[in-house]
Amino acid sequence: MKKQILGLSSDLHFFLFHKPVSMQGGIEKLKGLVINELDRDPTNGDVYIFLSSNRKQIKLLHYENYVFTMYVRRIYKGRFVYPEYDPQKDKYIISMEKLIKLIRGYASRV
Repeated sequence: MKKQILGLSSDLHFFLFHKPVSMQGGIEKLKGLVINELDRDPTNGDVYIFLSSNRKQIKLLHYENYVFTMYVRRIYKGRFVYPEYDPQKDKYIISMEKLIKLIRGYASRV
């Protein structure tokens, strides 16, 4: 069964940016990070996830039907938690369930 949140569905590919990001920039800055740091095409329909250095803000960048959408969430108590890191694959593992929890603001109380 396909799960969906914020217009994002479980059949999409999700990529977490590997470093904390300054949240002062907008869509153009995030597109530049996808192109220059991840060596990927931001218009390929994938969803790119960015966390601030204090893990209190998260941004998602998604492109579909000739439109970029940037989702922004800010948590005021606690911090967003990074998904599980798989050192063998050198990437973060992000299931749809973990993404939903991340977006909805389930966070560590650090």
